[in-house]
Amino acid sequence: MTTPNTPAPTDDIFDARELPCEVKRPAVIERCCQLQVGRSFVFINGHDPVPLRRHLDQVYPGCFRWEPLDSEDADSVRLRVTKISEPAGGFSAQAASFSCS
Repeated sequence: MTTPNTPAPTDDIFDARELPCEVKRPAVIERCCQLQVGRSFVFINGHDPVPLRRHLDQVYPGCFRWEPLDSEDADSVRLRVTKISEPAGGFSAQAASFSCS
């Protein structure tokens, strides 16, 4: 049985813990933007990606929901990212311009 804080067996999982920042952020942004409305994936990272979440929420307000999930170990954060709407003007290269610095 799946509880709200655990991934469903069918969830798509994107484990970014080993990726360098300059690869990870564009990959996560692309993954978010390519989701169909109502679909989600589980994002696993070494820390809570607060700056990335804020960036996407600023560029595409109200388009994504970030739900914390139970982590299997103390060195990772698991989030279910769900696309809840399409942005009014569509997705642009602006989202991917988020830098690691």
